Formats: sequence, structure tokens, C-alpha cells
Amino acid sequence: MAIMKLRYRTLIGALLLGITSLSGQDSWYGSVSGMQMMYNPGFTGAGGAPSLNISAFSFFPGNGFGLRSFHASYDAYFSSLHGGAGVWVTDDMLGDIMNDLRGGASYAYHFRAGRDVYVTAGLTASVITRGIRTGSVILPDDIDPFRGITGGGTEYISPAPLIRFDLGTGFTVSSGPWYGGVSVMHLTRPSLSDDDLDHNRINRLYTFTGGVALSPREKEISFIPSAAMLVQGDRFTVYLGSEVSWRELSGALSLWHVNGGFTSAGVSAGWEMSSIKITLSYNYILAGGDSSFGGTAIIRAGAGLSFGNVEKRRVIHIIKLPGL
Repeated sequence: MAIMKLRYRTLIGALLLGITSLSGQDSWYGSVSGMQMMYNPGFTGAGGAPSLNISAFSFFPGNGFGLRSFHASYDAYFSSLHGGAGVWVTDDMLGDIMNDLRGGASYAYHFRAGRDVYVTAGLTASVITRGIRTGSVILPDDIDPFRGITGGGTEYISPAPLIRFDLGTGFTVSSGPWYGGVSVMHLTRPSLSDDDLDHNRINRLYTFTGGVALSPREKEISFIPSAAMLVQGDRFTVYLGSEVSWRELSGALSLWHVNGGFTSAGVSAGWEMSSIKITLSYNYILAGGDSSFGGTAIIRAGAGLSFGNVEKRRVIHIIKLPGL
């Protein structure tokens, strides 16, 4: 058991050095649902009524790496601001070794651009904090065959947290049940290392999203097919999904691919009661990736809360976004 723990900590240490020496990449959470404002500030207040979204993620849970994330966001439309305002926070945790804590505030101006065309333009300002527990990092040079573990890798990695400022912008266009959005994040390209070398800076993230909300004559059932593409450096992610809702129940199927990584299929379920919605998603690797990761890619549990009545907020136009 002790040998297994040692191998685990050594592996995580090697992975950590690889991460800190390469240009930062944003985590992929299986979809952008419930996180649209973080990816594109133009969606801030698009739903009209105040809403709180909370999600917890586990990545490759069968391998015991402790890779997990937490996300929370709150936004609403304010007629006095002629747009939406909100805040969001995300904490990506690499076991007990490292965590990237990101939080920001967003604003989007909403206006009518045509008879049935509506546009929003948004901006987000955020802070990124990277913390590392150097005492938990064990490197091969820290292992002595006779004395065991002799060091904790502190001479290679600074124990002080890194704090960086970041900006992002985006806009959306909608007409009737259709919507589309484009955003550019990491405008400042902050460095997640002690030096300011270009290869240690976060690449800009370009996000393209679109979808449509379809409701047959029987309004108890609705469909929301959607698509997204995320491009960051030499990596791109393509997502296709469709959500269906019937009374208090909802379900969704999705398919996504990360180039140089793997292809995964996801299934989601949700239950809504009054102003509270509970969701659960499961993503399974179909092809690609390292076989040691096993079949499960991402598990997500979430909750959404809505406050107030959207009809009383004088919203210019409401975009019905997928929530699974």
C-alpha cells in the first residue's frame, strides 16, 4: 500500500511539472450548460429572472486521481442597467496538489437590432489564483533507495500562490427561438508561472455556440438542440447535444470530441420542482485516450435555482438555454 501511494504521489508530481511548464489550457467540463456566462459574458442575464447555478464535477473518477471541479454562478437582467449582470467562480482541483481558483464579474448590454433581432454585448473581468502544496509533491530525485523519501520538490516549485488578472468579451444574436454566440476569453493572456515567457501564458479561448428552443403545440414538451466549438491554441473541442423537457422531467444526449484526446458520449437527467432543478450527467469515453483512464470521463451533479418572475422584469428578449 505504501508503494502504491508513493507511485501515485510521484506520478502526480510529474504531471504537475508538465502542467506548470506548458501553456495553460482551460478545463473541459463535458458541456457549457449552466456555465454559459463563464464562457461568453454576452449570455449574462439572457434568462431574465435571477438564477443561481451550482455544479460539481469528477474527472476520471475510477482512477483515484482526485481530479474534480466546482462551479457556481449567479446572474439576472436589470432594467436599470439595460442589461444583465452576474458573478461566477470555478475551482479546478488536481487532487491535493494544485488548484486553480477563478472568479469574475460579468455585464452584458442588451438591445434590439431589428424587428425580431436582439443582440447582447458582454465583458467579464476575473482573477485567477493558482495554489500548489509543494509538500505533497514527490519527484524521482526526492527518493533515496535506503532512506526513502528525502524531499518534497520545494526547490523546483514556488510555494507562493500565483494571482493573475484576466478579461474576456463576447456577444450573442437571437431571433425568436434561435440564438448564437461568439466570445474571446483570456484577452490578457495571463501567465500561470513565475516567469512571463510566452509559452507559459494561457492561450486565448474562442467559443462559438448556437441552439434553438422548439415547442410543439403541446407546450408541456420542448426540445433544445445545441452545438458548441471551443478553440484554444492547437486544441479544439466540438460538442453536439439535444435536451428534451416534459413537465417536471428533462433528459439530454450529447456527443463531444477533443482533438488529440478522445471522443465521449453523455447522458443527462433533470428534475424540476417549483424554482429548483436537480441535474445529473454521465460521460463515457467511446474512443481515443489512454486505456488506463478507463471508460468514465466526467460525472457532474448540479442544481439550479430561479428567483422571481421573469415577466415582471421587463426583459427585452429571453434566450432559453440548455440546462443539462
